[in-house]
This record gives sequence, C-alpha cells and structure tokens, in this order.
Amino acid sequence: MLADPILGDVKFRKNFRAKRYIIRISKGNVSVTVPFLGSYAKAEEFFHEKREVLIEKFNKQPRPELPSFNEQELRQKAKTELPPRLHQLAVNNGFTYREVKIRKSRTRWGSCSVKGVISLSIFLMLLPPHLIEYVLLHELCHTVHHNHGADFWELLNRLTEGKAKERRQELKKFRSF
Repeated sequence: MLADPILGDVKFRKNFRAKRYIIRISKGNVSVTVPFLGSYAKAEEFFHEKREVLIEKFNKQPRPELPSFNEQELRQKAKTELPPRLHQLAVNNGFTYREVKIRKSRTRWGSCSVKGVISLSIFLMLLPPHLIEYVLLHELCHTVHHNHGADFWELLNRLTEGKAKERRQELKKFRSF
C-alpha cells in the first residue's frame, strides 16, 4: 500500500490472470493490479507515471452522500425481505438455487456460487425496488450461466423486458455504498 496525499491509500494487488498493470478508481479508492509475474516496484513506477491523469479523474468523480442507516435494522430488513423476493422470482421464472445468504458486502450487490448459493448484500435495501429486482434476477441468471457471456446477458435482458443494460448503468450510480 502507498499513501498518496491527494489520492489517499493506493492498494497494490497481484492477479494471476492479469497480463499488464492496471489502475482503477472505484468509489474513491485507487487500486493497482499487478500481473502475477510483475513486480511491485514496477507497479509503483507505473502509478507515478499516471498519477497526474489519475488526479484529474479522481477529482471529476461525483461524491454522492451516503444515506444514513442503522446497520442492524438494515440487516434485519434484508433478512426479512430479500429471501422471499428471491424465492418468488425464482419460482416465477423457473430457477432453482440451493441457499441464500445475507452479507455485509460493500463491493458486490450479490454473488452466486457454482453450487447455487446466492449471497446478497444488506446494502441492496438502500436501492430502489426495480434495481433490487434487477440484482436478484442477475444472480438467478448465474444459476444457469456461471459467467457474463452473451447467453447470460440474453437471458437477463429477456427477464428485464429488454432493460438489462439500462438497469446495469443505473446501478453503477449507487456504487458508493
């Protein structure tokens, strides 16, 4: 990790699939992906080469204010509301899954394991209802297609009445939770 006076903490992490050095700004955080055979010294050098451009992009990012919430109430609401909604969508659309878990994930709205375990973030409860439904359908589609290939998007688009791309873009605006 590197502490930058303007960009804050910059995280460096290796990724065995990465072929090159990559810098990302997400939710106000800067991370540098290092190829598996790459060096942290070269990654830091790469970061310093791109620093001025990063500062420009960083300053252009909107900083939405986080809604206030009580974590325990949010967790309880998620445990009460999300599993029945997921179940109903699964039944209505012919999906099966093994289990649903409610987590405090800040980096993902949800995930689906190969074994059919769907994990949902408590922060879904802060989204508008149509986006909650989109995320639930997204995870259910992963029970059939375990990737983001063309077949996956075709299925999700059909279930969202042709609005998958639109909902995906709208969801990105809420990535600051």
